[in-house]
Amino acid sequence: MAEAYRLYAGTQSGMILLRGVGDIWTSMGGSREFEPYFKDKVVDSVYGCKNSPEVVYAGVTHDGLYRTKDAGRNWDCVLKGDIRWVTVDPTDERVIYAGTEPVHLYRSEDGGDTWQELNSLLELPQEVKYKWWFPYPPHQGHVRHICIDPENSRCLYIALEHGGIVRSFDRGATWQDVSDGIEYPDIHMIVRSPTSTTKYFTATSRGFFQADPPEKGWKRAERGMESDYFHDVILLPGNPPAMFLAAGHGSPQYWDRPTGAEGRIYRSEDGGQTWRQVGVGLPVTHRGMCWQLAYNPYNASSIFAAFGTVARGHTAGPSGEGAICVTYNRGDTWEEVGEQKRGTKFLKLPAIRVLWAAADD
Repeated sequence: MAEAYRLYAGTQSGMILLRGVGDIWTSMGGSREFEPYFKDKVVDSVYGCKNSPEVVYAGVTHDGLYRTKDAGRNWDCVLKGDIRWVTVDPTDERVIYAGTEPVHLYRSEDGGDTWQELNSLLELPQEVKYKWWFPYPPHQGHVRHICIDPENSRCLYIALEHGGIVRSFDRGATWQDVSDGIEYPDIHMIVRSPTSTTKYFTATSRGFFQADPPEKGWKRAERGMESDYFHDVILLPGNPPAMFLAAGHGSPQYWDRPTGAEGRIYRSEDGGQTWRQVGVGLPVTHRGMCWQLAYNPYNASSIFAAFGTVARGHTAGPSGEGAICVTYNRGDTWEEVGEQKRGTKFLKLPAIRVLWAAADD
């Protein structure tokens, strides 16, 4: 029997929920077109529980954090605020973290029913917090990504857009800034190396960096790349383990050019020392940026890639066009998924900002 998926795709104007069985995809919104949940709202983060795939969280900007317990059929708001990132503790799925604009961090110990703010984050020195800004009004930085050590959940890293990287070794009781070496602190994601417990990588708007360990400072790790804008990073197990990196060229304010973002996907199989572009089946450079890479819940050699012709840092503007592609062989070849045919017309997805792939029954 073919494996069934649910893809939760956050866009500039709501969430598209797709169900796929084999190569047949249907929209769960019940419309002739792609009918979104959270219509006309920006969905800026989505994350689910791997052991309970029917439980998924969606962060809606200027609104709140929503939770579904029935695979997207119904959603309830569990935390109000301008939610910019949500993640589930890989060691305990009852523990949820959510970050906002302006910079605040919240934790739930009961799957989102109740929340506590980790006020210690705001006790960092003023010389650290002055970097927490954003170039567009109201010029406030936000939490872009939360990294939880998969083997030690007391260790947290937070990527701030803009603002740098802060770290806690005690579940957020105390924090320190570990941004040295990154001149422009517009941080999109931070991940631990697949080959070392002390080495980390971070994707930023003006470079891709490594540090071992982060308190010793960051250095560029872009060997083999032709890009200078980086957003999402994902790790696949195996021998050797593989790292995948979503990249573009230039700043988003210039992506209205004919070539768009010049989106690319790179792979490293030597612990991030060298990179090469992958993507047979994808354009050499994509007009849209690959904003999110998502694990395939069934296949350890497979990931989904979500593209969008939209400036991911903005929370307003046109929806743009998007696509979702999948590889089943660690990035060697790709194919597009999610298109629906109505008569003789293929319906195109709107620009995707975030993506979560879950197993379905």
